[in-house]
Amino acid sequence: MLTMTRVNDIRKLFFEEGKTISAICRQTGFDRKTVRGYVGKDDFNSKISSANKKASFLKLKPYKEDIDKWLTEDKKAKKKQRHTARRVFGRLGEKYNKEFNCSYRTVAYRDNIIANSINIY
Repeated sequence: MLTMTRVNDIRKLFFEEGKTISAICRQTGFDRKTVRGYVGKDDFNSKISSANKKASFLKLKPYKEDIDKWLTEDKKAKKKQRHTARRVFGRLGEKYNKEFNCSYRTVAYRDNIIANSINIY
């Protein structure tokens, strides 16, 4: 994030001196996307959406009970015999056939299988 003086300099170059975004990039050394973002932004007091929000996987909600059950049963199994994300995805596909419309990535996402298995083990 740039300081307000640098943002004001970028906006002055664009609006008052009439320079192009490419020219401002060459002069200041900032990336084109950065310059374009600060030139186009009107309200600097608005909140920035956080990319660190915890994702909620509503698609997996109907299957969460099965996943939790499999992972808790894995406590008794040897480490090599425990469910991987690929195996959980496969079992959900076998059990629910056409009902199951989640992608592998949704099932394997770190917050789902890995974090869940850490909480269980």
